[in-house]
Formats: sequence, C-alpha cells, structure tokens
Amino acid sequence: WMGDWAGSGIAEKLAAEDLVHMLHEYFSTFDEIAARYGLEKLKTIGDSYMCAGGLPERNPSHPVDAVMAAMEIARAVTDRSGTGNQINLAIRIGIHTGHVIAGIVGKQKFAYDIWGESVNYASRVESSSEPNRIALSGQTYLRIKDFFECEKQTKTNPKVSHKMELYFVKGFLPSLIDDSKQIPPAAFLRRYQSYFQKDPPSFP
Repeated sequence: WMGDWAGSGIAEKLAAEDLVHMLHEYFSTFDEIAARYGLEKLKTIGDSYMCAGGLPERNPSHPVDAVMAAMEIARAVTDRSGTGNQINLAIRIGIHTGHVIAGIVGKQKFAYDIWGESVNYASRVESSSEPNRIALSGQTYLRIKDFFECEKQTKTNPKVSHKMELYFVKGFLPSLIDDSKQIPPAAFLRRYQSYFQKDPPSFP
C-alpha cells in the first residue's frame, strides 16, 4: 500500500532542516508499525511512504494486517497533528491487492523493490483517497470485508480511462468489537484465527 500527505505542500512550508526532522519522526513511527504487522517497507518517495504485505514470503492475512497497520498510521498522524508541529498534517492512504514482481537490481545503492501494474494501481488508489482516510481497491475489499465495515464510492482519476470503485474503511465490523474489554476483541480473534490459523500480529 501507499501513503502520502494530503494537500499539505510541506516542502514549501518548512525549512529544509525542519522538514527532514519531521519526516524522520513520522517515518520512524511508520517503520515501527509496519514491522509490527509484518509489512515490508519498500521506500519513501519524497514525502510518500510505500510498503507491501505478503512478501518476500506468502502471507494470506496480509490484506487484513495492512488495513490494521493503516488504521494505526492514520491515528498516529492525527494524534500528532497540531501538537508542536508548525503545520497540521493529514495523510492519504491507498491499499491494493494483486500480483507483483519483486527483487533486487543494480550494483550500487541497491534495494528490494517491486514492479507491475498492481504497483501503479495502488498509487492510483492512494491518489484517489481522502485526507486521513484509508481507500481500498475492489480486490482488497473482497479480502477484508469479513473484518471491516467500508463505504463504497466512485471516484474519477485522470490516470485511468474509467471511474474507480473504491471502498473507504469506516472501522471494524461492529459484531467483531462488541467485546471491547479484551484486546484484540474475542470475536475478532476467533474470526482471525479461523481464517488464518494464527493470532493477529498486533491490533490497532
């Protein structure tokens, strides 16, 4: 999935030193969250953050884990916004599920990376998202709909020739979080274990 700052223009609003310091703080937090949910950080692209689940080893739970990680990241941004920062920030998150080609190329400054149409589509989902919201492609929605409540929207994206059907995450399914005294809630835990034969790596 991919995350980007929504309409902030932070590079124009902050001094270079302040910008680097601020991005370091946010991205370090994102790194910690991504690692806890078993996601692979791929790279930062300017002020964008890109990571992926289900690689380098296959992991059937990765779409659900990615949404939970996205929920934590969005909350981390909103919690920090306006508390000592010079500007208020909002993050735009997009998640897509699909096949990719992964590997390491080059001889200098080499890095693990991924390629393919799924990468391009994830970027389009992210750019069609909204501030402090998590947008999902239809493919991802089908993989997570038994865990999360979503709102369907149709969006126009100039990079595609048709309107995109996106699903915005509203939260966990109410039936899975009624037992709020236990973390993770018992109903959520039972479903996760039933689907994936393991415990969730973390819970937002």
